Amino acid sequence: MCKYFMTDIDVNGNNAAGKLLQLVGTGKRVLEVGCATGYVSKIMKEQFNCIVTGIETDPDAAKEARKYCSKVIIGDVEEMDILKELNEDKFDVITFGDVLEHLKDPGKVLTTLRAFLKDDGYVLASIPNIAHISVALELLNGEFDYRPIGLLDDSHIRFFTKKSILSLFRNSGYEIVLWDRVIIRPEDTEFQTVLDAYPHSLLSFLESGSEALTYQFVIKAVPLCPDRNPAELHEEWKNTVLQ
Repeated sequence: MCKYFMTDIDVNGNNAAGKLLQLVGTGKRVLEVGCATGYVSKIMKEQFNCIVTGIETDPDAAKEARKYCSKVIIGDVEEMDILKELNEDKFDVITFGDVLEHLKDPGKVLTTLRAFLKDDGYVLASIPNIAHISVALELLNGEFDYRPIGLLDDSHIRFFTKKSILSLFRNSGYEIVLWDRVIIRPEDTEFQTVLDAYPHSLLSFLESGSEALTYQFVIKAVPLCPDRNPAELHEEWKNTVLQ
């Protein structure tokens, strides 16, 4: 069974799922990439009156998600024939709730899915911030230990900062029009960082970074440059980010 499962989401709380849900809107047609067991789809359907199509790799999780989604496509979004699976479907919103960091080539997926957004549609994504001060302090101790969940989730393939998120979306043909953040103090993360173990001058320096306490970004992006070739945009992203 998919390990990403929540039973209770505070839509108004300091959490990525809640912040993303606030941006979805009501009565929308939504494509949820990585719908897991449908715990977010359930809220979109029941509280926001949305019609949700899900994409999920785990068949057991997809079975659960079908309770809340009008359709669930089982498979890897990077491997499937998206055109065949979605046909002529158009969506008001496409969501990536903590998904992009699990993809080998998130730029390609973002570029491909632009074609399935309505003219006034938008993308929502929550993305962990690898520049959080807790990770910086781990690195200063010579540690980069993967964990089952969190910023160093052992299934993360890519790691993002605000700058690389901007590059990813811009070069995939989007403009980010809204930034929100999940703010978590280092001692409250999975690292349970003991701040007293570090010099005050070091902590002051690290905390002076504008995103030092950002645990996750939550962004809204709209299609940009409709006249640009998607393949060209994708190559720009790879040249910018993958160096």
